[in-house]
Amino acid sequence: MKTEMTLAEWIGRRRQAVRLTSLKTYESYERAHIIPFLGSQSLVSINNQRMLEFRDHLKRKEKLAPKTIRDIQGHLIKILKDAKERGYIEALPEAPKTALKIREKPVLSQSEQKILCETLKKDLNAKSMAVLLSAGAGLRLGEVMGLNVGDVDLDAGVLRVRYSRQRVKTEKEDKTCVIKTALKTGKSRRDIPLNTPLKQILKEYLKHSAKKDFHKPLISWKEKKPIDARTVQYYFTELKKSHQLDPSVTFHSLRHSFATRALEAGVDMQALSELMGHSSVAFTLSCYGHCATEHKRAQMEKMAKCW
Repeated sequence: MKTEMTLAEWIGRRRQAVRLTSLKTYESYERAHIIPFLGSQSLVSINNQRMLEFRDHLKRKEKLAPKTIRDIQGHLIKILKDAKERGYIEALPEAPKTALKIREKPVLSQSEQKILCETLKKDLNAKSMAVLLSAGAGLRLGEVMGLNVGDVDLDAGVLRVRYSRQRVKTEKEDKTCVIKTALKTGKSRRDIPLNTPLKQILKEYLKHSAKKDFHKPLISWKEKKPIDARTVQYYFTELKKSHQLDPSVTFHSLRHSFATRALEAGVDMQALSELMGHSSVAFTLSCYGHCATEHKRAQMEKMAKCW
């Protein structure tokens, strides 16, 4: 066993080989939650009881959401696992379970989605195209912003999702910058076949883009500068107001709406998982299994007249 050190000292020494966007998240967990509560504790003193006390602190005093608590606990376990591998502790404590509340994801109804998309197609520009891509192909906002003109292959009828563009904090806490990064997992890197309506919309949108523009961000201003994701989110907020949509609907709800429409149309879970870029079919089921059940229930009701 090596000389004892505190958790804060170990966090200061260790280096994480993770994406910049993930690193900023992990550092915020450490700075805001882990170090204030456990930083002065020696590594060997952090046992199952201390882990339970930490979970209760996050839940009762800080009143964090169950998923956030689970994510913070998961990061703490990774920190301690590194310490165990280096010989600073002998046993790895367990993270107490945190029950996650399954909340119904806000989605657009079929009629709301149709009316919204018809409005956007009448005024096709970079911001409306961003909304249409999320609603029509299930892309995350970062994935939409990470697309280049060359990622749209109209001849093959495919949208190639390869990068994400996100705003992250710099070394100066009050400063941020937009960076383009590789996608988080291999499954997120995917080719999405374009259906006829979406292909026609993209063809119309790109009719003024020459081959020399293939490296230009797809969602950009005329001077080829990418539009900030916050601008797109503000644009969507205004759309919500003008279309009187539920306030709980967010830009990410467009992705959930895409998945819901796919299941309503009878798309199988394996295909949907691949289209969404999920890590596994099991994850897709955990997110949208209830939608599939409701769809099947509706189909069964159609058969009621046979009895």
